[in-house]
Amino acid sequence: MAEEGYNFIDTKMIHNGPVRLRIDSFTYRGKTFSKEVVEHNPSVGIIPVINKNEILLIRQFRHAVNKNLVEIPAGKIENNELPHEAAKRELAEETGYSGILQPLTRCFLAPSYDTELMHFFVASNLSELDIPIKMDEDENITTMSVHIKDAVKYCYDGTIVDCKTVSAIFLYYFSLNDGKHN
Repeated sequence: MAEEGYNFIDTKMIHNGPVRLRIDSFTYRGKTFSKEVVEHNPSVGIIPVINKNEILLIRQFRHAVNKNLVEIPAGKIENNELPHEAAKRELAEETGYSGILQPLTRCFLAPSYDTELMHFFVASNLSELDIPIKMDEDENITTMSVHIKDAVKYCYDGTIVDCKTVSAIFLYYFSLNDGKHN
């Protein structure tokens, strides 16, 4: 549903690859605007639960920010793949585990300029794969077991600065405590 006073004019594709970039033109309240929009496949993020109080996180280098980040396992949904299938695949690729997946929520990651919708899952009853699935060539990932209260602390102290990870950790933590912050 479009905002009242908003009228779409046209779109121009600037880059067409796995991630696409377009420029949209529109009018709003009588003025004309152009906005760059990143078109990104939907994605998945997973909270792997070792036990009620412990989760599995990953550490990986992110070229765009030139830093190693602590994150939840995550990745894009491939064409013709369902969200739970992508979550199962990403969990296996990035952690070497399989588990029972339960949907947690979904949200846009940066809707002011990006179309990416992330589907969050909780993975429980984890079991290590006999033959780990090979991760993407540009990934160098290590896993780390973290107590959930420490993970929450890391979101506050700057150890975890990735927004999808902060959101997922808080959602999972609050679900354990019936929405109460302890």
